[in-house]
Amino acid sequence: MKKLLLIIVVSLLLSGNAYANEMVSIEKYLSDKDPEDHGATIYSLIRCSGLELFFATIMQEKAPDVSKLSKEQSGEFALFASKLDSIISKRKFEESAKNMINSSQEIMGYYIKDGIKNWNKTGSYFLESYIDEDRLLCDYIYKTQIKK
Repeated sequence: MKKLLLIIVVSLLLSGNAYANEMVSIEKYLSDKDPEDHGATIYSLIRCSGLELFFATIMQEKAPDVSKLSKEQSGEFALFASKLDSIISKRKFEESAKNMINSSQEIMGYYIKDGIKNWNKTGSYFLESYIDEDRLLCDYIYKTQIKK
């Protein structure tokens, strides 16, 4: 009886994680952060940069012009984050930029994994997921902070 119960519990745990996401939405991440937390701000900007790289990747073949725009916006988010990181951490800008680009590419990988999981569930890379929430937030940040 104990073996059967153990098998059921393990099966439920494994099946529940089949669609577990790599990340939570940016908004959820920020929900318990202090508005003055510069690290959280930098992280959010890099998440937006990684998200734009994700969009550039999935749009590359079907809409190269949209892909190019997403790459440019990714760079603008990373530049903004690099400047802020350089000021806050007192690192050389080049070092901050290298760190931000590497982080952005790593985050893009997480979005790709979650996008594929979402595609398998819904037929869309981002609709009905935290990725769509991030898209809306990053679009707002881009329009109000990056391209004022």
